[in-house]
Amino acid sequence: MRYLFCKSFIEDYNNMIRKIKSQLALLIVVLVLPTTTLAQENDVRLNIGIPLGKYGKFDHNFNGSDETNSPSFIIQLEKNWKPDLSIGAYVGYAGQKQEWSFSDVKYNYYRFGTVLTCELNNWLSEMNISPENGIEMYASVKTGFSLENKKSTVSELDASNIPTVRTNRKNDLLFDLGVVLGSRYHFSNQFGIFAELGWGNAGFFTIGTTFAL
Repeated sequence: MRYLFCKSFIEDYNNMIRKIKSQLALLIVVLVLPTTTLAQENDVRLNIGIPLGKYGKFDHNFNGSDETNSPSFIIQLEKNWKPDLSIGAYVGYAGQKQEWSFSDVKYNYYRFGTVLTCELNNWLSEMNISPENGIEMYASVKTGFSLENKKSTVSELDASNIPTVRTNRKNDLLFDLGVVLGSRYHFSNQFGIFAELGWGNAGFFTIGTTFAL
């Protein structure tokens, strides 16, 4: 029994290390490479956010289970394209674990895709409802994919009443499409905060920081 527990613990630890390495690799790709190639004209925006309130395929709410949500994030890089329009790309992660007495299911979602953002302040000012105090309103359409990694673990007794652990893994590539309504406020020319509401970040509500590069 102790051997099976240690084996399962070591396996989970190694999986966690691999996941952290993959997330760090995504951070390097998003933060370093695009920044050096696109930020020369000072028209690039970097958003780093935390999605809250999972929905749809990102929320596996089973009756009778203990639910644990992993910290989620989304990193988005945008470049001005046309007046009031910008295009970019994002990467993100969302995770959730459901546990029962003798089994558990762990879901990891590694997300990536493109984004098109439309600034709304000029349009709102034409209707005399433009926000004040430097608040910027925008809407974004996001399309991409989520790599779903599902790990199922079941503990049971064999014919000799010896505990055994069975682990199954499955990977699926899921299509993502969502729309969010957001607002941002800048404390300086380079730094600000933002909030988004809608379907597009693996959470209904997202808060984070924004940087002008």
